[in-house]
Amino acid sequence: MGSIPCFLYCPKVISFLAAVFCREICRTGFVYRVFLKVMMEFDYYFFSLVFLENYIKNQSSEQGMIWMNLPERYRTDNAKFVILPIQYEKALTYGTGASLGSQEIIKASEHLEYYDDQFDCEPFEQGIKVLEPLSLNDSSPEEMVKTVSETIQNIPYEKFILGLGGDHAATIGIVKGLEQMHSDFSVIQFDAHADFRDSWNGSSLNHACVAKQISRKHSLLLVGVRSMDVDEKRQMDESSKVHLISRYDFSMEKIKEILPKLRPKVFITIDVDVFDPSCIRNTGTPEPGGLRWEEVIDALQLIFQEKEVIGADIVEFAPNDHFDAEAYSLAKLGYKMMGLKEKYGK
Repeated sequence: MGSIPCFLYCPKVISFLAAVFCREICRTGFVYRVFLKVMMEFDYYFFSLVFLENYIKNQSSEQGMIWMNLPERYRTDNAKFVILPIQYEKALTYGTGASLGSQEIIKASEHLEYYDDQFDCEPFEQGIKVLEPLSLNDSSPEEMVKTVSETIQNIPYEKFILGLGGDHAATIGIVKGLEQMHSDFSVIQFDAHADFRDSWNGSSLNHACVAKQISRKHSLLLVGVRSMDVDEKRQMDESSKVHLISRYDFSMEKIKEILPKLRPKVFITIDVDVFDPSCIRNTGTPEPGGLRWEEVIDALQLIFQEKEVIGADIVEFAPNDHFDAEAYSLAKLGYKMMGLKEKYGK
C-alpha cells in the first residue's frame, strides 16, 4: 500500500476536506456525490497551492539576482557597475559548494546600506546591473574559460566588472576576456595559496593554477599567501613578473613599495580564503592566520588610490553552514570596491 502524501497531514488541508465533506453531506445526503465534490474542490485547492508556491519561488529567485534589491532605474544597461555571477566548481581540492557562492552574496546584498560611511559615497547611484548567471558546472575547464571570456568581452569597455564565483579558475576566463578590451594590465591576487602550479588534477585550468596562468602574460602581485609547496616557491622566485607579499610580510608599506612596479591598470581577484577563518570560514580550503577585514579594506583603498582598477572578482565562497554573516560581509566587500571606484574615479 502506498504511503499517504505528506501534504495530507497538514492541519489546514484536513480541516478544509472535513468542512467540504460535512457541508455536502448535509446538503445532498449522498456519500458518493459528496466524495466526488470533495475531490474536485480539493484538486482546485491543492493545485492553487502548488501554483502559489511555484510563483513565490520564482519571484524569490528573480529577486535574489537583483543587487541590493535596487529599483529598476538603477539596474539598466546604463549602469556603471556590472556584476557577473559564475556558478562553477570543478576538480576541487577540499571543500565543496563554491558554485552557490554568487547567489548567496547577491541575496545578502539586499541588507546593505546604500551609503558607505567609510568612503562617503553612494555607489548605487551610478547603477548596478546583475547579468544572467553563468551555470557552468557541467562544462569542461576549457569550455568554462571560453564562455566566461566571451561574456566579459560583450560588456562595454567603460563598465566596472565585478565577477562573483565560483571556483577561482573562473578568474582565468575573466582575465582572458579583459585582454581583448585592455592592451596591458597587471593582476593583484589576494589569496591564502600561491596557486602557482603548472597543473592540478590533470588540468592547467584549475583553481590551483590561476596565478601561474595569469603570470604568463601579466605582472602579478600575490597578497596574503601563507600556503605553498617548494616548487611553487622556486618558480615564483625565478619569475621577474611575480611579486609576493606573504601573510608574514604583509604591511601597507610593502604594498606601497611594489605598486609602482605594476602597470597603471590592474585587475583585482580576491579568493576569500585570504581572510582569517574567524572572518570567512565557508570556503574550499581555509587557512589559519589570515588577513583581517580592516587589512584587506586598507590594502584595497591604497590600490584604488594608486591604480586604475578595471575590474575585480570575489571567488571561492562556499556557503555550507551558518554562512549568512559571511555572505553579507562579502556583499559589503563588493560594494566597498564599487565605492572605492567611485571615490577615486580612476
